[in-house]
Amino acid sequence: MNIWKSIRPYISGAVRFFHISYIEAKSRNRGAYLGILWIPLSSLIFSATLALIFRHSDTLDPMSFFLYVLAGYVFWSLISSTITGSTDIIQTKFDFAIHNNLTLVGLFSKNIVDRLFEYFINVILIMFIMIIFSPEDFLSSILLFPAFIALTAITSFAASYIVNITVIFFPDTRSIFNVGVRFMFFASPVFWSANESSNGLRSLLVQYNPAAYYLSLSRQVFGISPIETTAWVVCLAISAVLCLTGYIAYRYSHAFVRNLK
Repeated sequence: MNIWKSIRPYISGAVRFFHISYIEAKSRNRGAYLGILWIPLSSLIFSATLALIFRHSDTLDPMSFFLYVLAGYVFWSLISSTITGSTDIIQTKFDFAIHNNLTLVGLFSKNIVDRLFEYFINVILIMFIMIIFSPEDFLSSILLFPAFIALTAITSFAASYIVNITVIFFPDTRSIFNVGVRFMFFASPVFWSANESSNGLRSLLVQYNPAAYYLSLSRQVFGISPIETTAWVVCLAISAVLCLTGYIAYRYSHAFVRNLK
């Protein structure tokens, strides 16, 4: 009972934030007949286009490669929004936080929920397709999804704060982050297969690109790619470093941020 009382405020806050995210998403798609369904539909169309144009895999059949691209693109959208969408959270939403009585942690939590809301809508699409075309693989790996989401949430939170505070102190880094994300889209195995990268530049990109490991996890939890313990260990290590860095950055900057107007 005591455990429930301690976690209830966090669950209540998360439900509230998700409800606000839903209302905001509906508002952005006001006037469209499909409404928020445009979120998964646009992901479906873009992923299908990438899969058809760039398909060169000899180890994956067309449907498997499409699912590979879809899961990768959907999660890449979350990575992209974490970085490019975090360059001005404090600067532009300070008044929003004050008006809604949000702490600095609450403000960044709200933005994480916004990203996860869109990701979950796309996840429903992936689950639907997997249940139809590959239910055995899906059911055998989906139990890892909660752990993956927890890891994604804390990593996104830490990375978001690091990016925002970096831009506040070094404004020119905003352009660096924006250009870097566009470059990383092509340098990450989003629409090209990491399984066929045993040699050359792609092998280095898969081995030394942190995004490649998180993209691998985003496919493993749906049964699109086989479970790889190494990828989980690397992601846990990267997330631990980001969380520690984010905590240190918060500890030495939160007083300054409170006075930022």
